[in-house]
Amino acid sequence: MIADTVQVMQSRSVLQGRGRNLRGEYPRQFQFRARRRSESGAALVEAAIILPVLMLFLLGIMEFGLVYASGATATGASRSGARLAATSYAPAKTDSNSRRTAANAIADAVSADSKALTSATPVGMVIYKVDSTSADGAPSGGWPGNNAFLSGGCSSNCFRYLWSGSPAKMTYSSGDWAVPDACGATVDSIGVYVIIKHSYLTKLLGDSTYVTGRTIMRLEPLPTDQCS
Repeated sequence: MIADTVQVMQSRSVLQGRGRNLRGEYPRQFQFRARRRSESGAALVEAAIILPVLMLFLLGIMEFGLVYASGATATGASRSGARLAATSYAPAKTDSNSRRTAANAIADAVSADSKALTSATPVGMVIYKVDSTSADGAPSGGWPGNNAFLSGGCSSNCFRYLWSGSPAKMTYSSGDWAVPDACGATVDSIGVYVIIKHSYLTKLLGDSTYVTGRTIMRLEPLPTDQCS
């Protein structure tokens, strides 16, 4: 009888030493720890899946915001130039030097606003007579191409300016608009079109893209004594 009792106690001691009770089950604290480790592992797996997607989403929002800011700067710069163009270009009339001086002043107004860019670089701009047959206010020959030289489009009555890094401003490239009409029954409209090259920060969408801004305004009618 004593021997049987000793054997049972030894068997109990062995089972408890292995973390089990007499029924061969783990105690509750061991089951809780195992469950907690399993839940922690599942959370890590979920985080490994979700975090990259979340990061891509946040980076996409950031890139979109920067592109939008560059586009807003381009539009604001074109608006500043168009305001000045509406009042200053018509008086130049038939004198080529006066027209160039007026166009240079318009380009300087655009340059001043373009210096606010952070992740983008201005490419150039055009000052043009709006084609009256165009539905979207384009110049004769259509819009210039979105490229480093503004090639194509704007075939007549159009000034082209390209951005110069030193000094940081729009510099005259080519073109002219002779005899702007601010005296007739139908007054001409003038447009300012600005192109900016935006560099992507994360490169997820490529290296860069072009954004544009344009503003169209009617020329201020000239007094009668200046229309002779």
